[in-house]
Parts: sequence; structure tokens; C-alpha cells
Amino acid sequence: MGLTIPEPLYQQAYKELKKLIITGKLQPGEKVIMSKLADQYKISRTPLREALRQLQSEGLIIQEHSTMRIVEINKNDFLHLYQTRIVLEKEVIKSVVTLIPEEDFPKLEAVLNESRIAIQEGDPFKILELNTQFHELLMYYCPNPRMIQLLNYVRSLLLIYRANINKKAKNNLEIYEEHKEILEALKARDIEKSIQKVETHMHNDQKRGLEDL
Repeated sequence: MGLTIPEPLYQQAYKELKKLIITGKLQPGEKVIMSKLADQYKISRTPLREALRQLQSEGLIIQEHSTMRIVEINKNDFLHLYQTRIVLEKEVIKSVVTLIPEEDFPKLEAVLNESRIAIQEGDPFKILELNTQFHELLMYYCPNPRMIQLLNYVRSLLLIYRANINKKAKNNLEIYEEHKEILEALKARDIEKSIQKVETHMHNDQKRGLEDL
């Protein structure tokens, strides 16, 4: 039996800070003070600096001159990002419908089952992780790496908005049902229906996000 390699400190710090941002414990627009974070969350400076750099590359932290802040929620930015995401998600789903091996569908079903349990338990952070995992599993089969790179960047910038959406139980149930419909269309190898279900899901997500903006 192999030894478990401990997760690097910067990765632990990154995950902790990301959770604080998307659960709202670090507020949008809040100034990031490294010494305060290091003391409060018992993180040494070097891994903290690397974690902040990673969060900055994902768009969750922005640099303003010498000051870092948590990204603020902005309606126009949200709409522009969703407009871009809809185009990319439709292209990705079109490219994967015939490429997902039949034996891999149980992986997607397992993620949906875990999502249902997380919804019942009322764990918004876990729900967000599983919703992200569902889309990442679909992207895995896309043969265009540049498209995946762009979509990952857009999804990363939207993370704080998506976390906001997941705070409402009603939204989580809707998203779960929409994911189920996407999976059924994929299992039927129906390209047009798969694209239509993804587009509906994206437009609904945009509406859900606008409710709190």
C-alpha cells in the first residue's frame, strides 16, 4: 500500500481561502491584508502568497495598484461572462455527445446522486463542488483544449456568482433537475437536444444569478 503524499501547504491555503470567498466570509470588495490572513487562519506567508496568486489568476482576487481585494459582484460583468459561457458550453456539449464512452455515464450519474444528497443535507459548498464536477466531467471529453482553457477561465471568473446562486435551496433543486435532463439527452446521443438542454440550463442560471444582483 502506497504512502499518501500530503497536500502542499499553498494548496491547502488556496482551498481554505477559496472557500472563505465563495461562502461570503471574505466579502466582495474586501481588502486582502496578508498579515491579517496569516494570523487569523494560521497560514505562513510563503504558501499564502502562492495561494493568493492562484486566486488572482482565477479572478477571485483583483490587484489595484499595491492593494488586493476580493472581486466585487458586478451586473454587467456577470452578463458578459454568461454570454461568453453560453457560447462555449454549447460548443463543448456538441463536441462530446458522441465521444462519451457508454461505460462512463455511471460516473456522471454518481455525481448527480451525490448532489442530491448534498442538497438534502443543505451543504451549499459541497453542492457547488459537485455542480462544478459535473461540468468538468463533460469537458474532459472535448477534443479542443483551447476551448476548454477558455471555458475554465470564464467558469472561474463566474465562481463567486455561482456560489451566490447555490445559497438558495430552490436554485439547487432546479440545477439538479437541469443536470439530469442534460445527462438524459447525452445518454440518448441526441446532439440537438443536448445543446438545447445546456442552453436552457445556462439561461436559467443567468436568471438565477440576476435575482441577487
